[in-house]
Amino acid sequence: MLGKHTRLFKILFVIIFIKVFILLVLLCVNSSDIHRVSRGRTSKFINDLLIDRRQEPNLEERLKLIREEMPSFPLEELLRRPRSVMPNQCGEAPDFMNIVYHNEYWQELQIQNTSFYFFGAYYDDRKTVPKTPLVRLLTMINLYGSEGEVDYPIVYCQLWYKNQVEPLIVEAIDHKIVWIWGGASRRFFPTLISCPLPKPKGGKAEVPEMVSLVADRCDRAKNLLRVVHELPEPSEVQQSKSARRFMVCVKAMDFPYTDMSWRVIEWLEVLRMLGVDKVVFYDAQMHPNMTRVINDYKTNEPHFVELRPMSLGRGEPHSPRHFHHYAMSADGFNRILNEMIPYNDCFYRNMYKYDYVGIFDIDEVIMPLHNVTNWNDLIELGYRVPDYERDSKGCSDWASFCFRNAYFPRYPDRPKVFKQLPSYYYMLQHVERTAEHCDRYSAAKCLHSTKYAVGLHNHFPLYRAKTGECEPKSIPIEYAQLQHYREPDNKTRLINPVTDDNIWRFQPQLQQRVYAKYEKLGFLPNITQMQEAEEQRILDDEQKLREAISLT
Repeated sequence: MLGKHTRLFKILFVIIFIKVFILLVLLCVNSSDIHRVSRGRTSKFINDLLIDRRQEPNLEERLKLIREEMPSFPLEELLRRPRSVMPNQCGEAPDFMNIVYHNEYWQELQIQNTSFYFFGAYYDDRKTVPKTPLVRLLTMINLYGSEGEVDYPIVYCQLWYKNQVEPLIVEAIDHKIVWIWGGASRRFFPTLISCPLPKPKGGKAEVPEMVSLVADRCDRAKNLLRVVHELPEPSEVQQSKSARRFMVCVKAMDFPYTDMSWRVIEWLEVLRMLGVDKVVFYDAQMHPNMTRVINDYKTNEPHFVELRPMSLGRGEPHSPRHFHHYAMSADGFNRILNEMIPYNDCFYRNMYKYDYVGIFDIDEVIMPLHNVTNWNDLIELGYRVPDYERDSKGCSDWASFCFRNAYFPRYPDRPKVFKQLPSYYYMLQHVERTAEHCDRYSAAKCLHSTKYAVGLHNHFPLYRAKTGECEPKSIPIEYAQLQHYREPDNKTRLINPVTDDNIWRFQPQLQQRVYAKYEKLGFLPNITQMQEAEEQRILDDEQKLREAISLT
């Protein structure tokens, strides 16, 4: 018996030894460079990590990316310029390493005590505007006053044409300050400077690629701007023959803490239904959800939504998110002056593509009334109806059509008017407004004709062509109004509101479009989440009640 047990122990020992050996081998294999990934009952061996292995972009691709980052700096055009065979000649092209950048999107020129900060340059050859063709420079300058009242230093434009070594050098004319309500110290004022171009003797004038501003004609410039001349696509030209084309420009989107994403969706879809072809936003600092909304539109509907970079002209850093928001709010006058930059940049980039441009915030919309349901028909009506409180006889065209403001406040203590609709349809739910409209000069907004507008404020055109068109026409409130979804500054206006449900004409289609966007972007909570939120609310209420009882 003892011999049998001994043999059994030996056999067991051998089996255990073999298993231990196999386990050690497996452990060694697992610690090697071959990793095993198990998914259920299947195993796969991988030899690589999930990292980005795309090839580095070539120069052409990088130049495209740089153009998106810094739209005004003409790096592509500078690199392809023919080299001068006579260095140090009058008007030699700027050197890349000598450009003076003010901050991300600005360049500068200092002449004694005058500071010029340049944001963009635009080619203007509209037949309805005097002194064209010319190049307009959009700048901020530390001088305030009308030309003739302020001694602007003499400056020269060096205009660089494709395949030409020598620049065209002309003296700058015009200093149109896009602000007429007074100046203040330590501020910089939005100004349009004009560089006149020679009239073409026959055919069309050639468009310069780049422009610099210098103190003396032969200076080697330290600033260089791309000259913007964006023409419509053939399909857009064909569309404009059948109907007017409209676009909307929005100031810098400064919402780092408040999530206005749902409001932006509804607002954009209302504009779309009214016939707006394009909406251009300028990026300050936005809540991540707002960025997600605008990027979704921009990616999937680039013909409809565009997002452009922006920074403050005085030089405040743009990238530190919280600091930039503080800088914008710390000096309200500085912020308002800077708002003129995106308005006019947006206008001049798009003036050849659209017939009318509107300047709006995301809580404003021009609403046609009664049987008119789009802006094209509203403009048609605008030509026929009389001006509000002004004789417009003898006028056949107008610089702008303007609309009086009506506030649509929140009225949080009043019951919902549209009880069958969720509260997340903001404009559809807020159909109570102040009883009285503002006058024609208070908070009105306009649709500006791209044939005649020259310098835009957020409410009115401060400069226009004056080549036959009349001053902006105020449309009577019987036909349309500016619906402004905010509280009035004068709180007495809140008394005795009236119901104004004109927007309900768009309700079924608008609701469907907005809901689809909420669903796509994941803004709609599921039933479980809603139940959990309700349970948490009940628990919070009970806790508050217990705390109140304990205090008593």
